[in-house]
Amino acid sequence: MKILILSHEFPPIGGGGANACFFLTREFAQKGHQVTILTAQFADLPHSEITKEGARIIRVPCRRKNKEKSSFLEMFSYLIRAWKQAEQLVKKEKYDICLTFFGIPSGPLALHLKRKYKLPYVVRFGGGDIPGAQKRFRYLYLILAPMIRKIWKNASRLLANSEGLKQRALAFEERYAIDIIENGVDNQFFTPSEKKKKKNHIVILFVSRLIEGKGLQYMIPKLPRIQESVMHNTGREIQLVIVGDGPYRAALEQLTDETKVRNLVRFEGRKNKDQVLRYYQAADLFLLPSLSEGMPNVVLEAMASGLPIVITPCEGSKELVTDNGVIAPLDNFADALIELCSDEAKRTAMGRSSLRRIEEAFRWESIGSRYLSILQDCIGE
Repeated sequence: MKILILSHEFPPIGGGGANACFFLTREFAQKGHQVTILTAQFADLPHSEITKEGARIIRVPCRRKNKEKSSFLEMFSYLIRAWKQAEQLVKKEKYDICLTFFGIPSGPLALHLKRKYKLPYVVRFGGGDIPGAQKRFRYLYLILAPMIRKIWKNASRLLANSEGLKQRALAFEERYAIDIIENGVDNQFFTPSEKKKKKNHIVILFVSRLIEGKGLQYMIPKLPRIQESVMHNTGREIQLVIVGDGPYRAALEQLTDETKVRNLVRFEGRKNKDQVLRYYQAADLFLLPSLSEGMPNVVLEAMASGLPIVITPCEGSKELVTDNGVIAPLDNFADALIELCSDEAKRTAMGRSSLRRIEEAFRWESIGSRYLSILQDCIGE
């Protein structure tokens, strides 16, 4: 197949959706398909390059200023600048199918290419492209809703990465069928430590961008109770290690000081991929008290690193966590942490289950094959 991928985010810019786009691009190319990704320019990244697997990356100049997050105006600038480039590519390359990350901002371009060049397209949701997902876009959603419905109606397939994200989409528009293909993880890179060092404390790890929606503000005040119970049960201290940065960091640090738990918390800041791996390998368990997700890549990475998971019942939790951790609402989250911190045997067993679940269901090789099957079915529609 000749596949065109539209995405305003592609590593090193973007978050979980960009990560999925990268690995799917790699899998498609490795399986012998001709792949072109049209994405956004950032900093001094090259305008055009070929990956080692043979995929072609084309970056269009736009106003993107932040590596991790894009404003609506920056997304709109990508859409405008990608429009002409995409037309030129489609006329020259005669693609079979277009995979669109996400309904917004790439969806209008995919719709245009279908109408003008009869190129079928598949939309892969990201979460923020579904009206109601992000408060910062609440007024824009009102304006964009008719266009989003039109994009969904004309798509050959709509894909969500979790049941929760599917239900969020159906709450907005229930007329169109939505398939689920979960995210994968690079389990050749994210692996457990061969031998963990003995520590006097139990490391509870959090990895993500520091925004209000990740829920750490509900956990930090409960650390004294967690520490007291775990110390009583095991004689060991706990340490919450926070890896990541973002606009909510200052508020979290202030909360840490106000609740007098600075001795229990380490703010490590943003780290590169190699550094993050070492944090996973040094941890005893992983927590994500998030209010909303699509399917959290950090949980997949933690699972591939052999960690048990404590997560809120957000989107993606049911697909990821069964016997490899605990799904707990915020009201019971501290109790779940106390139980796991106090039971090393249970943590070990759950960590093994995390590794088994990754191998059975979340390798990018199998995820990529599922995408390719859908893309193939859509050709000629």
